[in-house]
Amino acid sequence: MSTRIPFKAGSQLVAMSSLELLLAAATYSSLGVVLPFMVMDLEWNWAQAGFGFTVLGAVTGVASSVPPLLIRRLGVRNTVLIGGLLASLGLYLLHGVNSLPQYYIAAAICGLAYPMMASIPTTFLVSRLFQRQSTALGVAATISGMGTVVGPLMVLGVLALQGQTWRNYWEYQALAILAATVLCVIIIGLERRFSRPARDELIAPEAEPVAPAIMPDQVETAPPRRGRNIYRTSVDWTTKVAMRTSQFKILAAAYCLNMMCLVTVTSLSVGHLIERGVPETVAGGMLSIEALIAVLIRGFSGVLGDIFDPKHLVSFALCATMIGCAVLALTADHVMLLFYAVGTGIGFGTTQLACTVLLLNYFGRKYNLELFSAMCVTGAISALGPLIGGVIRDVSGSFSLIFLLLSVLSAGVFMLVLFMKPPYPEELPASVDEPVGDADIEYGQLAE
Repeated sequence: MSTRIPFKAGSQLVAMSSLELLLAAATYSSLGVVLPFMVMDLEWNWAQAGFGFTVLGAVTGVASSVPPLLIRRLGVRNTVLIGGLLASLGLYLLHGVNSLPQYYIAAAICGLAYPMMASIPTTFLVSRLFQRQSTALGVAATISGMGTVVGPLMVLGVLALQGQTWRNYWEYQALAILAATVLCVIIIGLERRFSRPARDELIAPEAEPVAPAIMPDQVETAPPRRGRNIYRTSVDWTTKVAMRTSQFKILAAAYCLNMMCLVTVTSLSVGHLIERGVPETVAGGMLSIEALIAVLIRGFSGVLGDIFDPKHLVSFALCATMIGCAVLALTADHVMLLFYAVGTGIGFGTTQLACTVLLLNYFGRKYNLELFSAMCVTGAISALGPLIGGVIRDVSGSFSLIFLLLSVLSAGVFMLVLFMKPPYPEELPASVDEPVGDADIEYGQLAE
């Protein structure tokens, strides 16, 4: 089997991943570094400033339901373009912020734009361009994940220039996002089908025979495709039926918990460790190690997802997260803290990718746009993590309990994933009287 990637497919993958890298660097990765300067100039308190993170994260999660609607009606290229224009507007508004309402509105606009330019359109492209989807998603996640590394460096680089302030930084980022978006949509447009409304693909071409819908009692007519001991459905499950399965609910729970652990550890771990007597440089260094491991493990996990069942990757990642959060809660020993950094880094770098691949393997690609979006919407709940952690800190005097709670939740979801089996139509509840989905068709024009 050839592993050569056609230039057009590869360039589209790199373009989308690079745009997400720049977007992540310009928003989540930059805001925490810029905020101290904004707080000092605008005389805010940290509760007011930190709420902007909550607005950004919550809107990003809720707005994950928007890209499928736009992609089905306008096409993925135009969806990315709209997202880029909104992101540029939000970042430019940050440049002119003088009050808290302006700050929150700008953060909300950036949050609305984020899912239109990030993993949802990227997964849509990958599922239609590549047969080795796990590997391609791993490459995309590795590139985009570098945003967490370069974001702070971009802030410090601009502020190091004479006469440059945080307002200049947001202005430059707005222009950079706009230019990157224009280049990205041009490259995406090289494939005509990505310029057309994606709802067209839900209608079978007239030249191809339409197979009858598969009912639960007819499963034997559509045996699942298997390869390398990896389950891959032969049925494109409809959105409603797939969302009723326990497998979808478990994957959504794993994705949501991973996001909650990520934002909570990122926002609270440094303060927690400093309170326990760990030097600032060590506390910050552990967070940097975690971020680096998360970036590096994504590409490796993507390759493994085409060799081993991604369910095992999710199980391993949740177990690593469980250990990492427990160590963070219970110890301040510098050597032991490496287990926290490595464990959470593996968990954060693997869980989202493996859940995305499992969603494709279990339910097919035709309705994956809606299913993946629904899974991403649960990420809005993750914005509550830092808030709950703050309340626990105010009540108990320590952050330890929030990290122990996340460790226990990770253990619970780990057990659910460990014993999870692939979804089979005959196992659906008797009350489900809808067709499971469309019979599998040959996916043409896929790059290996």
